[in-house]
This record gives sequence, C-alpha cells and structure tokens, in this order.
Amino acid sequence: MTLDLTAGGRLTVSPFVNERKALAMAEMISAGKLGGYAGERARTDLKESLSTSDAPHAFTALVNLRNLPQYDEVEADFSPIVQTETVPDFNPIQFFALKTNFENLEHGKDNDGERIAPKVAELDTYQYAFGYTQLDTSLAVEKRGFKMGWSLERGVNDPFGLISRYPADMLRVGFKTDQYVVFRALRDGVTAASNLAAGTDPITGDPVLPNAPISGAALRAAIRQIGQRTDADGNPVPVPRRFRVVVPVGTAEDVELSIALARGLATIQDGSLTYNASAIRSFDSLGRIAGVIESEFVADGFWYLVPEAGQTEIPALVRVQLAGYTAPEVYVSNWNGSPILGGASSSPFQAYSFSNDSIDLKFRQFTNAAIFSEDAIVWSDGTGEA
Repeated sequence: MTLDLTAGGRLTVSPFVNERKALAMAEMISAGKLGGYAGERARTDLKESLSTSDAPHAFTALVNLRNLPQYDEVEADFSPIVQTETVPDFNPIQFFALKTNFENLEHGKDNDGERIAPKVAELDTYQYAFGYTQLDTSLAVEKRGFKMGWSLERGVNDPFGLISRYPADMLRVGFKTDQYVVFRALRDGVTAASNLAAGTDPITGDPVLPNAPISGAALRAAIRQIGQRTDADGNPVPVPRRFRVVVPVGTAEDVELSIALARGLATIQDGSLTYNASAIRSFDSLGRIAGVIESEFVADGFWYLVPEAGQTEIPALVRVQLAGYTAPEVYVSNWNGSPILGGASSSPFQAYSFSNDSIDLKFRQFTNAAIFSEDAIVWSDGTGEA
C-alpha cells in the first residue's frame, strides 16, 4: 500500500521524510502501546529515534496526516453562517455580486417599470441590463502560529507525551483560532446600521426597545426591520429564509425556550412546561430561525441574528483559508550537533538541540474572516437603551 504523505497535495512534506521512514515510525508508535518486552523495546526505540536528526520529521508527517481528516470532519459551530473561500495568496479577496434588481430593466417593455425580464417581441432587440457589482474588501488570509519546546528530560521520561498530547492540543488550538476570527469578525464588524432599533412585535403589538434583550418579540422585530431596509443602491433587502442566533455561552437553551414559547410551541402553566405538537402561531417569522449558536467570544447580554450561508445575494460572513494549507500543520526542528569523537553519541538524547537539548515544534495555520454585508444582520447589546 502506498502512503500519500501529501494527502492529495494538501500537505507539504519535509525532504527528510519518505514513505519508508513514516511507516517505520508508525509501526514503532503502535508497538509502543503493547505490554511486555515488545512494548518496552519499542518505547526505548522511540525515545532514541525521536532524538535523531530526521525521525522527528517522520513523526510530524504522521501527526499532520492524522490531523487533517479529523480537522475536516469537525463541523464548526459557525459553519451554518459562514461562507468559506479558499484563496491562492495573501492578497485581499474580491467578489462580483449579481443582484436581482438589475439596473435599466425598468425601461423594458411590458414590465410596469419593474426590474423584471422585459417582453421581447419577434425580431425585437433585447434590453441591456447592469447587475454585476465588484465588492472590494480588506479581507486577506493571515498566518497564525506558535512554538513549543520538548526537552531532553521530557523526552526521556515521557516519550509518548509528545505523541498523545500535542496532536490533540494542536487541533484544539486550531479549532479555537477559527472560532475566534469568525466571531470576532461578527462582533467587531457590525455597525449602527444593523443595530436593533425601537420597534413593535408584529404579532402581539408589544413595544420593543432599542437594543432589547433577546426574546421572541425582539427577534420578530429584528426580522421585520431587515425587511424595511434598503441596500447601498436603494434596493429593498430580501429577508433570508433561514437565520441563526448567536449568543453567549450557557444561554442557548434559554433562548430556544423563549422562541418556543413565543411561537406557541411550548407553554408554562402552574410551573409546568408543556410542548405542543402543533400551534397556529408556529407559522410566524420566528420559524425562519433554524438554530442557536453559542460562542465564548460573545459578551454577556449581546445577541446577533445572522443569515445562514447561501441565503443572501452578498455573503454576510466570509472566512478565508489558503490553498494547500487548509488545516493546521506542525513542523519540527532540533538543530542537533555532532559528538566531537565522531560517530554516534553514546547517549542518543545528546542529539537534541545543540543550544538547549530540546526539540522545537511549530504550529501554523492560515485563516481569517470578515463581514461582507450586514444588510441581513441584526444585533443588540441587550441593554434596552439606544
């Protein structure tokens, strides 16, 4: 069986690594988990191998091969509301947005001045329209990362710590980094233009304060306010069919219950909660809300109504990743020296870094995010004050 160290071209491979070395390292790691003499021998070999000049590179290749599919399989919390773009370089990305309200269509035949497809009579000419808009943005992919050292002492005492802990920790850092850049983009990218204004619950008629705390009434008012907006060209903003609500950690269940109560899908009577199989009021605008997303990067009291990806003509939230580096990677360097007596050292662990007897591991990923359009976003700080 051939081992594709590049994972279909998605990973870079050290010149010190080949298939034979990677497979030998994988066999050694597997055998090291056994008991008895075989396991002890494999663990000893692993300790010695990790201190050599190229074995750490083989280990790194195995880590990346394992992490890549695991990273791909995890569906991030932000996935429903983010459009992910793979970019070829570090230049800001651009979009060409095709709008339904094409300019000049209103001058066509048999359309009552509306921007719909005009009637074309036999042998008649077609009406020219203009609908492509180039959207420039400062959004460009960024490089992020850090280093950690694995000392000679730790390698001797716990060779499997490097194997069992670091790959999992690397993935956690990568996931959290992507979460951070996306929710920071939402948090810092919204402006007063999408802030919840004073309004009215269209179902109950109850007043809704500006920056109201999250509730069914506030969410209804938010959706209604989107329908009353116009874009930069003066065209009405279409109301998306599906939204997600982004809230602080630990509040999702309360928000979901609040929405269910407002829709009549649940009732509380005499302290008892009852879920209704059907309700007439379940057909209001809150049915557009497909779920609630929690984020540790959302401050207490704040909430955001965000359209799902693909539900708007111009994307709301966009995340970028670099082609060929779509998942975090780990690199290794030990810059060892050679014993003055020549040949192999009597202690294999002297092959660690010449400077401080350590192996340096570097974590690296390429990611970033930004808001492209807040036309269909509504947010509130929950204070009830303008």
